[in-house]
Amino acid sequence: MENNLLDLILLSEKRKNVLLLLLEGPKDIETIKKALSASATAVQPQVKKLKEQHLVVQEKNLYKLSEIGRVVVEKMKPLVDTLAVLEENSDYWAEREVNEIPPFLLRRINELGHCTIIEPKMDYMFELVPEYVKNVRLSKELKAAISYFHPLFPSFFLEIAEKGIPISIVLPEPILKRWVEDYREQTEQYLKKENAKLFVCMDCERIPAIVAADNFMTMALFPKSTVFDRKYVICFEPDSLVWGKELYDYYEQRSEQIKDIDKYSYM
Repeated sequence: MENNLLDLILLSEKRKNVLLLLLEGPKDIETIKKALSASATAVQPQVKKLKEQHLVVQEKNLYKLSEIGRVVVEKMKPLVDTLAVLEENSDYWAEREVNEIPPFLLRRINELGHCTIIEPKMDYMFELVPEYVKNVRLSKELKAAISYFHPLFPSFFLEIAEKGIPISIVLPEPILKRWVEDYREQTEQYLKKENAKLFVCMDCERIPAIVAADNFMTMALFPKSTVFDRKYVICFEPDSLVWGKELYDYYEQRSEQIKDIDKYSYM
């Protein structure tokens, strides 16, 4: 069975990029050449093929998507963006438990955009990841779901709360127990802050570690076959911040807010 239109779009990087560029609006050939870093002899034959298939139309010196072309490209873009996200850090996604991301967000993973991997270096193995710390300290609003215990977390997030930054934290029940038993004073001080909220999730032992802030988002998923390694994806694009907040909210909605830690000290 022939798929001429599918081949036309996907078997040429230049044609695909022309279509995505025109989704932004009409462009002349010079703008297209500059955006694609290509010569006229490389671009014009591809534009001609798109015109022949009625995906692109020309009005004077401007090229734009036809009505059917816009339908095609609007359907194509999420797939292209999804592949870009997964290919950029393919080993990470292949090795992680993505099933803890709710389906409605996993289907929109394309919204993460460009992300990089951050992880502890040997000289910071027992400290917090520097990129993580730097960006948290620059945030003006912070929501975090913490899926693993780190002895520096209670004092670190207390420091953030003491700056007056609105902060909400979701802890799985076993992690909350460690905070209350080993860092009771910091936990009590945190809860006294009007800008600070703490939640316990009773069925969240392998949830992603999430930070959803106004300036960045990070997420660390559990590996499929090894212990938790504090390897995060970190993203800064606006859509990724919205996506990260929705992921945090999903777990907060499954949690109970803590007002008094005494009821948890004997868990």
